[in-house]
Amino acid sequence: MTPELRSQLDRLARACRILEMEGHGDMTLGHLCLRDPQGRGFWLKRNAYGLGEIRSARDFVLVDHEGQQLEGEGGRHSEWPIHSQILLARPDVEVVAHTHPPHASVLSSFADGLQPFTLDADYFTAVPCHRDDSALLRTKEQGRALAQALGPHYAVLMANHGVAFCGTSIEHATCIGLFLERAARLHVLGSGLQGRTFFPDASARALRHGQIMAPIHIEHCWNYFSRKLDWVAVGRPGDRLYS
Repeated sequence: MTPELRSQLDRLARACRILEMEGHGDMTLGHLCLRDPQGRGFWLKRNAYGLGEIRSARDFVLVDHEGQQLEGEGGRHSEWPIHSQILLARPDVEVVAHTHPPHASVLSSFADGLQPFTLDADYFTAVPCHRDDSALLRTKEQGRALAQALGPHYAVLMANHGVAFCGTSIEHATCIGLFLERAARLHVLGSGLQGRTFFPDASARALRHGQIMAPIHIEHCWNYFSRKLDWVAVGRPGDRLYS
C-alpha cells in the first residue's frame, strides 16, 4: 500500500465515522469503498464492524470485481456487488456507499419520492428508487440493476431497505449521504403536517441546485463535519467554536 493510498483510506475511515455520527450507523451494517488506483477493484470497509468503529486504512480490504478478496485483514461484506457494479458503470465515481439511515430508509417506501420541502432536496436533480425483493444484494445481476436505477445520479433509494450513494471524491460522496438523510428527514416531517404545500417548479429547482451544489460548499461541509467529529471525540462538542 502506497503512502498516498493509505492516506486516502485513513480519510475514508473518517468518512465512515462521520456518517455514523450523523445517523447512518446500523450496528455492523453499512459499507463504503474506494476505487483502487491500480485498477484491481476497490477497497471495501471490513465486515463485522460498525461504521463508527472504522479507524484507519487497516479496516479496509481489497476486493476485485469478481468478489475475490485480494488483500487486507478481516472479511468482505456480502453486498460487494453494489460497489463493483456502480464503479463499473460510472467511471466518474471514486467512492460508493450503502447505508440504512432511518429517514431515507422510510422515504424509500413512499410512492412520491423526495419532495422539495426545503432547499435540502435541491442538492439533488433526482433521487430514483430501486426495488428488489431480496434483503441482500449479493449477485452481480442485482448490483447491475441497482447501478442502472442510479443512472447518472449520485444517490438511489433502495425500496424498504436503505440507500446507495456515491461521489467523485471521499468528501463529495460523504456529503451526498449526509444531504440525502437531511432532506429525507425534512420530507418525512413535512409530509406529516396538515396544510397545503407549495413547491418550486422545475426551472427554479434547477437554479437552486446550481447555486448550492458547488465544490466549495462540499469542501466547507466536509471540514465542518470533520471538526464536529473531533469535538465529539473529546466529549466537548462545540467548545472550539467559542475558544
